[in-house]
Amino acid sequence: MKKLRALVTAEVVSSILEEKLGDRIDFIYDGYYLDHDVMNHQELIEKVKDIDILICEYDTIDAQVFDAASNLKIIICCRGGVKTVIDLEKAMENGIIVCNNGGRNAGAVTDMAMGYILDLTRNITLSNNLIHSKTITADLSSKPEEYRDTVWGLDKNSPFIKYRGRSINHMNLGIVGFGFAGRLMASKASAFGMHILAYDPYSSFENTPDYVEPCDWDRLLSESDIISVHCTLSPQTKNMFSKKVFDRMKDDAYFINTARGELVVEEDLIDALNSGKLAGAAIDVTRKEPISSDSPLVGTKNLLITPHIAGSADDVQICGTNMVVESLSDYINGKKPRNAVVYR
Repeated sequence: MKKLRALVTAEVVSSILEEKLGDRIDFIYDGYYLDHDVMNHQELIEKVKDIDILICEYDTIDAQVFDAASNLKIIICCRGGVKTVIDLEKAMENGIIVCNNGGRNAGAVTDMAMGYILDLTRNITLSNNLIHSKTITADLSSKPEEYRDTVWGLDKNSPFIKYRGRSINHMNLGIVGFGFAGRLMASKASAFGMHILAYDPYSSFENTPDYVEPCDWDRLLSESDIISVHCTLSPQTKNMFSKKVFDRMKDDAYFINTARGELVVEEDLIDALNSGKLAGAAIDVTRKEPISSDSPLVGTKNLLITPHIAGSADDVQICGTNMVVESLSDYINGKKPRNAVVYR
């Protein structure tokens, strides 16, 4: 049987592809896979001409690519959202299957979100920065000798008192969006003893674990001590977290966003933090990326900002590659591939 030809421009684990499917498919590795640099569009058009399978990630797959790829049968995009980089209507017109890798980074994202929660509630980054800046270091101590190996001080200014944290096992976690990441977030937070509230108007909440309590929007805002966002960006969700929403949240609540920057009106988040309405926030995504040095977000008190790295961990590529193998195995065996978003 003649082997299929696959162009791989995504960051995958090639050894897994070769082991599982090397006897049926010739894999050609190029572009982002080789050097983390997206291939020139014209070069991509040239290289897809004799390709049966395209495994991509950040390449733009437009009408020009489809017109050049006369042998193309299936595209697997190693991302959750694909409509911004793939012309799905053109794929449908040409009878080309398109699959995504929905949920491949859910584990990494939810690890990070839990990290934010623990960091904010226990003052981890705050106290670390105070030590490294030598703000709370001291060369002399007035503590009695018998307490030398316990707290840093025995007065109201002791870090033991001043930076006392909040235990999350007494808190309600409100999860916005109950897809791959939302469900996994609930599982991890439950292990810490948190009470889980979940809001998702597009979910049937089928097979929801007992530790998750689906609720409406008003209840989630008014009862959550921490809100963690795991929904997609759409015309309905853009700017969903604005002043009127922050005002309805509990006083001293925390806000976590690892989803998309445009879900949040950043000026309103800044105001909610500066006013003391929110106790803290952590965001991995911003409306403009990379964030500019003069962004008003930079320097906002009680705000953790990371550079869109929540979904970046070594297991993401392993998980994503296994999803590629599953989809391609289904295709080769004449089945509808898993994670198909366009199927002829």
